[in-house]
Amino acid sequence: MSRGEGRLYRQKDTRFWSCAYYLRGKQIRQSTGETDEKRALNFLKRKIREVENDKDGIKRFTNPRQEKVSVNEILNDLVEHYKRGGKKGIPREVPPQMTSHLRPLREFFCELRAVQVGSRDIEAFKAQRKAEHKANATINRSLQLLSQAYKYALKSDPPKLNRAPNIELYDEDNARKGKFSPAEAEAIFNSLPEYMADVARFAYETGHRSNEIRQLCWSHLEPDGIRVPASIAKGRKEEVIALTEEIEEILTRRMADRRPGCDLIFHHDGHPIVDYRKCWH
Repeated sequence: MSRGEGRLYRQKDTRFWSCAYYLRGKQIRQSTGETDEKRALNFLKRKIREVENDKDGIKRFTNPRQEKVSVNEILNDLVEHYKRGGKKGIPREVPPQMTSHLRPLREFFCELRAVQVGSRDIEAFKAQRKAEHKANATINRSLQLLSQAYKYALKSDPPKLNRAPNIELYDEDNARKGKFSPAEAEAIFNSLPEYMADVARFAYETGHRSNEIRQLCWSHLEPDGIRVPASIAKGRKEEVIALTEEIEEILTRRMADRRPGCDLIFHHDGHPIVDYRKCWH
């Protein structure tokens, strides 16, 4: 090849050809994975074309390091970013719901390289989840996490990836059905297991999310209310739940069921309430 277009070479004690070429003035070296010189030369020519496409603005060049990044790796990066507290930097635990929505992504994409994923793969994932009779909202939560993982990989320094697939979400029916009447709510409370009934009552009275309620501790209780720390509050801002008559009745019942070594107000036999969907349904 002409000077400046790259070169082939072979390291000592290896039968594989390596190549060297330039991208925006920086030399890149990588193995061709080929033992045949002609095939290795074709590999180098393909890389040179990719460099030219990047230079002409046709397609961004994917460097050797980016080619090796798996979908599972960028999902792990997203989880670590979440645990560090994201932009606000408030350390937090990964909620069970997030782990649950990540699981089907890990199982479907497994160790597939992130740069290889395209719209066809995304649609195949959606079709599989539909075949498992999953609701649009459930599928969307996984897709949103995948999209966030790609965005985080793109903006990392240096970027782990140079492209992200187009991820289209399903339409969801988000229309609110209205609040339960007191009679309807009481019927639900009475049908739930005892450890979940007070969680539902507390949610009905305060409007707080179950994820916040299930993390409330006796150490958060103050004379004038329950101080919800920023680390578990929805808006990441500390707030206080007033002690109404209804809330005090719930706390009285919870105090009677308090277990040694457990600081949680709402628990299941002294253990955190994790997945309550079965009893809720």
